[in-house]
Amino acid sequence: MKGTHGQKRNVTMKSALMALFMTALLMMLAACGTAEETQGEEQAGSEAGEETTEQEATEPAEKEEIKVAVVQDYPPFEYIVDGDLTGFDIDIIEAIADLQGLEVSWEIMRFDGIIPALQANQVDAAVSAITIREDRAEVVDFTQPYFESGLSLVVPVDSEIEGIEDLAGAQLVAKQGTSGLEKAREFAEEYDGDVTVLQEDATMYMEIVSGNADAMINDYPSVAYKIALDGDDSDVRIVGDRLTGEDYGIAVSKGADGLLEKMDAGLAEIMENGTYDEIYDSYFAE
Repeated sequence: MKGTHGQKRNVTMKSALMALFMTALLMMLAACGTAEETQGEEQAGSEAGEETTEQEATEPAEKEEIKVAVVQDYPPFEYIVDGDLTGFDIDIIEAIADLQGLEVSWEIMRFDGIIPALQANQVDAAVSAITIREDRAEVVDFTQPYFESGLSLVVPVDSEIEGIEDLAGAQLVAKQGTSGLEKAREFAEEYDGDVTVLQEDATMYMEIVSGNADAMINDYPSVAYKIALDGDDSDVRIVGDRLTGEDYGIAVSKGADGLLEKMDAGLAEIMENGTYDEIYDSYFAE
């Protein structure tokens, strides 16, 4: 009986040791599983975070939409080709917009409606060969000058007018709301002439070519561009040197907070990186 009791105790101890061993083994396996799950979760979380960061980096920032007033009949600055608005001014604004994160919505209107539209905050900015003038600067803001211009006296090719002194009693024509109109009125008063005020360049050219007017006052770059395009078939010519020296600027509504700074910054950058020169050469290369 004593031997049997000893055998039973040994079996019991072996069973207890085996149970302890199995318990320890199970605990180790459970710990390893938990560690692997935690590591997997951390890796998955890290990958998800990296994916989100990459997504955020590749997603373009939302652009600020601005309304820009423009005329449609003043080549080479702004005009329509096959239904699309194009021109030197258009390209300049679009280049600035690309750099400054702006989306341009073009608002076509008559030139004499541009400044009132800016004053009423109906548009945010305007570009249409707009001369920087003190009276305009009182009601709208201007960027730094982006184009040096000036006024010219324009007559039919067969006109007897060879200088300002020949304008005595002349019928002059100029566009509403422009510096050219101011100069035409100045000459009319000085030389006892008269002024016809029109809205479009094409109509002004028709007036002098048809003989309804003797001379026209208009911006030199636009006139020179037309004469160059027409070549030997041109029916108008420029008399003498430029009458004035003027600078064009981008007009900005005083209510468009921060837009003037963006326009100036973009303009400075395209002048620095060569984009301005490329655009200029595409319209005014000699």
